[in-house]
Amino acid sequence: MRVLLADDHVMFREALIMLMGAAFPQIEWYHANSWYDVHALVARQPLDLALLDLNMPGQAPWSDEIQQLTHCFPALPLCILSANSHPDTIRLAFQLGIKGYIPKLAEAGQLQQALVMIMQGNSYIPSQLWERSHNETVYAQSTLTRQQQRIMQYMAQGDSNKQIGSKLKVTESTVKRHIHNIFQTLNVKNRVDAINTARQHGLLH
Repeated sequence: MRVLLADDHVMFREALIMLMGAAFPQIEWYHANSWYDVHALVARQPLDLALLDLNMPGQAPWSDEIQQLTHCFPALPLCILSANSHPDTIRLAFQLGIKGYIPKLAEAGQLQQALVMIMQGNSYIPSQLWERSHNETVYAQSTLTRQQQRIMQYMAQGDSNKQIGSKLKVTESTVKRHIHNIFQTLNVKNRVDAINTARQHGLLH
């Protein structure tokens, strides 16, 4: 797996790779210290994930840089790794198409969980960033796929995994896998907690 880590602080990049190396020995890491380097590397090297700091040297505001990446390379998952946790920044980043937002002060376990979830095709935003927002619905909706949101609706209605599978025309094992990912995303351990958390963050109508 090929992952780009873009940050203009070399010591931070090296420390992070050292920290994550033991947990993800299969990752081949690529480095960039500016938006110029990011665009050049992404254009010539197939990647599976890009971890990006917002505040790097570049020729445009970070929002324009991300918009260019998502437009030119829509299949490449982008995850922000930043010290900036302002709600407006997070909201805009998700609206531009990123798959995850990780604060630089996150614990190693949080970072590992985020990488796993994003590599599995899910989105990620830590719960503490939800709690800081004044409009949590935008962020919460960004964390679950449309299929997972449908499953949440059926769960709230009391449907079993088998019933949900029948309604969505998927296997029961597929439903179980989605529910497992929902639990991870919402940081809960059971259906009741998932439903309560989903309601709290505006995921249930």
